[in-house]
Amino acid sequence: MGRESYSSAMVAKAAELHTGRLVLRRARADDLDAIHQIMADEQIMRYWSTLPHASREETERWLAGMLSEAAGESDEFVLEHDGEVIGKLGAWRLPEIGYYLRRDRWGQGFASEALDAFITYIASRGFTYLTADVDPLNTASLNLLKRAGFQETGREAATCIVGDRTCDSVYLCLDLQPA
Repeated sequence: MGRESYSSAMVAKAAELHTGRLVLRRARADDLDAIHQIMADEQIMRYWSTLPHASREETERWLAGMLSEAAGESDEFVLEHDGEVIGKLGAWRLPEIGYYLRRDRWGQGFASEALDAFITYIASRGFTYLTADVDPLNTASLNLLKRAGFQETGREAATCIVGDRTCDSVYLCLDLQPA
């Protein structure tokens, strides 16, 4: 599959996506407290590329970056269930996706539901593939992506250091081109 560079020439971004239980919508400044609660949780952030957020101000800076990237090469959504923010999913830099989910929502199919909606949406925008970089210790994420059709394309040791832990990477790709 070709690895063309993605550009703004693709179909316009959607403001919201809807699934049976979720609304995937663009982040807003008033999401700060809910997002901070998630990003401060050590269990949720243990495989993220940064340490858990130690302060609300750290999350505020992170959210400001997410809000300012809305017109750029990112395409990210906040996940809402019954009016509550329960996570985020999307491409912080297309075509690479990332996501997190509140711990009390793990194991309920929300990540799979959101990922399926995002894959359908991003394919409708004309993108031909998505990629992911996952810590090999994060078996739940690897299983989620493989169930969605992602294929492993490689592995690399010591790709980043988060706190005092050296992390490895499993690289995955999902081909979105029709067979």
